[in-house]
Amino acid sequence: MQDLVTALQQLDHILRREEAQCDALADNIQRERQALRTLTLTDMAEVNRQRASLLDELLLLETERTAWVVRLADRWNLAPSAISLSTILERLETADAQRLETLYRGMAGKIRALRHEISINAGILNSLQAFIKKGLNVMRQATAPLGLYSGSGEPHESGMGAMMFRQKG
Repeated sequence: MQDLVTALQQLDHILRREEAQCDALADNIQRERQALRTLTLTDMAEVNRQRASLLDELLLLETERTAWVVRLADRWNLAPSAISLSTILERLETADAQRLETLYRGMAGKIRALRHEISINAGILNSLQAFIKKGLNVMRQATAPLGLYSGSGEPHESGMGAMMFRQKG
């Protein structure tokens, strides 16, 4: 039974660290949104660097949690593919297991919320990209050659008096 208590303590530690990383990621997403809304694009490099670091840490924690499930499945002589963290916590039926299951489900809810917040930022970013593309298209059209020709038929980029003729067609 002591092994189980230790295992649950390890899981608690993993889940709490994952939860802290999710909270930090939520803050990062809000910083990104603020940078997009205020067009403070110089902040984006730092936001992206921080996001990459947070996601790397979350990946390590997920790996650690998956290894925990595999170890417990091994102790119970079950194939790791046949068992999940939710299944383990449901089977244990202890107060600690119920508390950890609540923590795990809360974290799963946070992850769903994070995905939603990221999709909002992606929409803002897509809108900005469309705006920039339209602006660049207008600039391209404004700086396009005027299609002017000299009296001798030479193309010119700008007009100079009556000697220029506008290209037709």
